[in-house]
Amino acid sequence: MSSNHHFIQAIKIVLKWKWHILGATLLSAIIAALVSLFAMKEWYSSRAIIYPINQGITDRSTLFNEKGETQVEYYGTKNDVNRLLEIANSSPITDFLINHFHIVEHYGTNTNAQYYRTKVKKKFLKNYQVIKTEREAIEITVLDTDPDTAAAMVNLAIEKIDEWNKAPVVKNKLRIAARFAEDVITQKLDLDTLTNEMNELGKIYSISIKADDKGNSIINGNSAEGVEKYKVLQQQQQNALLNYNKMVTLKNQYELSAKENVPSVYVVEQAYPAEKKEKPVRSLIVITTAFITLILAVIAALLSEQIKEIRTELKNA
Repeated sequence: MSSNHHFIQAIKIVLKWKWHILGATLLSAIIAALVSLFAMKEWYSSRAIIYPINQGITDRSTLFNEKGETQVEYYGTKNDVNRLLEIANSSPITDFLINHFHIVEHYGTNTNAQYYRTKVKKKFLKNYQVIKTEREAIEITVLDTDPDTAAAMVNLAIEKIDEWNKAPVVKNKLRIAARFAEDVITQKLDLDTLTNEMNELGKIYSISIKADDKGNSIINGNSAEGVEKYKVLQQQQQNALLNYNKMVTLKNQYELSAKENVPSVYVVEQAYPAEKKEKPVRSLIVITTAFITLILAVIAALLSEQIKEIRTELKNA
């Protein structure tokens, strides 16, 4: 009975204050609508989904495989996904976007404030999100007050992520190519030295070379010892020539492999300017504000009546 009595009393109080409660609720709803309409900026969302591509498809061993076709997976592994995730969230990418799109001015930041760049970056990172999806893809999302800018940020971020992801692989290929280029120079000097020595021996011992019916070389000269020396040098020259050609081939292959402009990411869904805003959801703001005000107004009415009863009891005591 006691609980029913208190419930009935509460209903009576609410009914007594109903116009105040309804007025406060209506006023808060109007204010919330006006604030969301005129004071809150509209934010648009753009997103893209990418998958890593196996960079092994541009390896020299894959491009110039002489033992037949090899099976190479086109898409990357989980490790490639995680690497893309780290690159996408790294400072070089986020700082590039902040500078390229002039986010400091775009956000209307006071450049005279202390640590304003740090504050701008924190705000930007709230609007820039890179996550790994359940299907092992990378999803890049950007919120901005301009739908075109949001889409441009996402697409440019993909370009920079691809560039940073490929950079170490291409750099290593160029280093290897440069190393082989040094070997080519060394092998060429050795080859030239052997050729000059053979020419000198040829003059000294009157060396002549003929081919027999089977195409084999027959070396003649005025000294058997000189002919043998010439044959040794000739064998050394052939070996040096083989090494030289091998180094040239490897150098060219690595250079070509490094120049292959194959992307390291596959764009499943490219970002585009959104037609509909992401936030604020004005109807939700108005409803939430009105509901909270209604609850608070009811609590205030109940407390007010409770305080009155306490004061009356104190006077009568």
